Amino acid sequence: MPTIRPDKNRRHLAVTAILVLLCAGLFLILWKGLSLNPMAIKSSQIGKMAADFQVESLDGAAWLPKTQNEKIFLRDLRGRLVVLNFWASWCVSCREEARELETFWQRVREQGVIVMGVAIQDTPEAARDFAKNHDKSYPIAIDSTGKTSLDYGVSGVPETFIIDKDGFIRHKETGPVTAERLQNLSLKYLASPSDP
Repeated sequence: MPTIRPDKNRRHLAVTAILVLLCAGLFLILWKGLSLNPMAIKSSQIGKMAADFQVESLDGAAWLPKTQNEKIFLRDLRGRLVVLNFWASWCVSCREEARELETFWQRVREQGVIVMGVAIQDTPEAARDFAKNHDKSYPIAIDSTGKTSLDYGVSGVPETFIIDKDGFIRHKETGPVTAERLQNLSLKYLASPSDP
């Protein structure tokens, strides 16, 4: 009967222990990664001055203080809380969110809040049709050059930014947002416009 040498047995135990530790570490990393909420990642733009933009108005511009040659500029909205929503007609989540944004807009449009929808990677015709089919009455525009979405670091749609009355980005929401969530955020930032 063959005998197992003690040093060979120790090596086998050491290799087994290392493999068990590596597997446990890998499991913990995967578990931690899966438990993260990708919607909760904080934007590096929070607390910074929102980049001014120039987008082409598609509809609802009558609610805006002024427009210049069918262009909408962020600077023209200064003094109001702006809910800036990037969306696209081909986006499934944007369909879910459209009703929520409209509900929120109907609640706040007389309270110094502007909801502004900016279509990206889209055509004006498709964006207008989408807005009409989803009864959007708040101002919508299109970022035909892609510059505005790049300036805001938009990586997908929908993404929503809350810009305070002084022009600072206060919050970013990734993914579809609800009317209740927007209501709570707007109350918070209308009440404390100077807190970063």
